Amino acid sequence: MDQIRQNAVKEMIASVGETKWNENMEFLQVLISSVKNHKINQHPIVSAMNACEYSLQEMQTMHMEYRAIVHIFTDALLMAQYQSKKVENVMKPGSKAYARFLLTLNTLDEFGFHYKIGEPCYFQGTPQRSHLILFEELMTDMSISDEDRQEFVPSPVTQKLKECFLAAYDDYPLLLTLLAIAEEIVMIFSPVMRLNTGALGIPVQEGYYQVHGVSEDEENDACDDFHQNDLWLILAQGAGGYDQSDLLQNSLNFIDLWEDFWSQDFSKNKIKSMQKIAPQENQVDQSSDVERELAVG
Repeated sequence: MDQIRQNAVKEMIASVGETKWNENMEFLQVLISSVKNHKINQHPIVSAMNACEYSLQEMQTMHMEYRAIVHIFTDALLMAQYQSKKVENVMKPGSKAYARFLLTLNTLDEFGFHYKIGEPCYFQGTPQRSHLILFEELMTDMSISDEDRQEFVPSPVTQKLKECFLAAYDDYPLLLTLLAIAEEIVMIFSPVMRLNTGALGIPVQEGYYQVHGVSEDEENDACDDFHQNDLWLILAQGAGGYDQSDLLQNSLNFIDLWEDFWSQDFSKNKIKSMQKIAPQENQVDQSSDVERELAVG
């Protein structure tokens, strides 16, 4: 697979020219550094989930908020496939094929195809292994019903993040950048989400959390780091030129929204079934208080 990727990148460099490619790579180093050094990488929720401090209700709400982005991620990948046609405005016909090749490696992973890292590239697959299906199965394991999923309204913070993603669908360079940042978010937060979720007795050894993270993690079959790197390289091919300062600012705005997402209070915006349980829990607590008062009396 490494050789396959290297061949694709070699063709992309030829399509844009080595001089322009090197110029774009210099800018990319600035852009990637701004992402890697953003304070979201030290967000306090990471240590909190690492210590398994979040309750089932909080993790249910967190995953339902996250679901709003999970459901549009492959839409964004497919839109990037389509928008790659823009490279042919300034490059020879067929140049979009190289970007689409690397994007396809990501979509194959998302749609349920997989291969063994370090072995000859032979894809196997089933729709049941698609990340979206695995995520929905995780919701079921977390006791989130179909009705909960239908009735849940994401928080204003989540909706703002989602709208930022959707607004980039027509902007090829920005869309590639937001997809790369989303992969970064997955690598930061998936391992601790997996840990806290598993501590609640929910199976995480297989399924959604088995295919998210980095390729060096022996506990999973994930390769989000490969996908992120592919996206940065596709961006280096460019789309007929773009305003670098504008792209950098929009990228920072997007990752700031992700920081807001993880900073929201997940004890609120409960799923519908948890809203029904809450009054009963209050009644039990009140009864216990009365019993304690009688005992003291």
